[in-house]
Amino acid sequence: MQFGKDMALRLLIVDDSVEAAEAIVSGLRNAGIAVRPSRPETEDEFQSLIESQPQDMVLAAQNAGSVPLARVMEKVDASGKDLPVLVLVSSLDETALLKMMAMGARRVVLREHMDHVLHVLRAEWVDLEARRSYRRLDAQMREIERRCDALIDSSRDPIAYIHEGMHIRANAAYLEMFGFDS
Repeated sequence: MQFGKDMALRLLIVDDSVEAAEAIVSGLRNAGIAVRPSRPETEDEFQSLIESQPQDMVLAAQNAGSVPLARVMEKVDASGKDLPVLVLVSSLDETALLKMMAMGARRVVLREHMDHVLHVLRAEWVDLEARRSYRRLDAQMREIERRCDALIDSSRDPIAYIHEGMHIRANAAYLEMFGFDS
């Protein structure tokens, strides 16, 4: 996946510290990732950003007071969108890690290590784009199947698709020709 000029990462940062959020954005930009950050200061603002603007990822501080992590997870889950939540932590604690994963966090990121932030963010972005690509291809496949079915059904010529001796699909003209009901 190509990062940078062609694609901008739409990042929703939930952190009480403006400086810490800006440091992460600067680090991403210095690494060549184009970022469009948003930083909500209230739960209502967070909710409206999720609903109104397409976002790629949420980077939420574990101990954010403006929008607590539990509320972030609830609102993202309620939105029904494929919006991965990465949790920023200062240090790793086994109990806290398990609790965050149980709440639905995709990954945990060490705040103090920018190389770790970059690595995790890139990996999650690649995963997100792969899921989006899969959904697009799946929708295209359903559309192609619908069009093929419509074409077969509208044909006056008998058409059947037979695989290893089993009739998979046949149109009305084929059924009529061989005297089948279905």
